[in-house]
Amino acid sequence: MNAHLSDSDREALWIAHELREELRQALERRGVTSAPGVSPFVDSAGRPSVIVRMDADAARALALIMGEQRAAAVPPAPAAPMAPPAPTPPAAPRRNDGSHVFPAPQPVGHPHI
Repeated sequence: MNAHLSDSDREALWIAHELREELRQALERRGVTSAPGVSPFVDSAGRPSVIVRMDADAARALALIMGEQRAAAVPPAPAAPMAPPAPTPPAAPRRNDGSHVFPAPQPVGHPHI
C-alpha cells in the first residue's frame, strides 16, 4: 500500500501519526475531547511536514500546556549567597544584681592598649 510513497512521504505520515497521538493524549488530560487534525505533506523543498488544525478550546488548552512546560523548564534563580552573621559583641560585664558595669571614661584621643 505504501510502496508508491517516497521516503519523505512515509516520514511525513509517521510524524503526523505520532503528533496526532501526542496531542490527543495531552488534550484529553485537560478534558478536551475534540481531536486535532494533523495532515501530512511534503513541502516544495521535499521536506516531510504536517499541518495541524484544531478548534479554539484545543488551541487554548495546548497553549496552557506549553506555557506550563516552559515555566517548569526555567530553572529557579539561584539564591543570593548568605552573608556571614555579624559578629556578636562580647557580653557587657554585669553586677550581681544584673545591672551593667560601665567602663571607666577614657580621655578623647587616649590610645587603647
